[in-house]
Amino acid sequence: MAKHEPEFDVDTGATYGTHKSYAIGFILSVVLTLISFYLVGSGAFSKLHLYIAVGVLALAQLFVQLVFFLHLSTHSKATWNLLSFLFALIMVLIFVLGTLWIMYHLYENMGMNAMSM
Repeated sequence: MAKHEPEFDVDTGATYGTHKSYAIGFILSVVLTLISFYLVGSGAFSKLHLYIAVGVLALAQLFVQLVFFLHLSTHSKATWNLLSFLFALIMVLIFVLGTLWIMYHLYENMGMNAMSM
């Protein structure tokens, strides 16, 4: 069998999905979501194990979304798409972690505790 090469836009380097790839991505997304709902609803795991399982399923869902719907890949023609995503991810992490860091230090330095409230 011939290896399937993705179709790239000449100007932007963007890839286009097929009906089959969208269907596979949709089915995987629904299955991962249903598994998460079942795990939470069944109460079969302890809280810690449930958090870990749902977190792993969430990461799997993230990768399914990125590959099947956003068409992020390591193909050389799609490098700019991947670099744009990584830049956006780093910026979001800096903003979120910086905000949490600032809020923590404000909380500690302002003397906020349960007794003063």
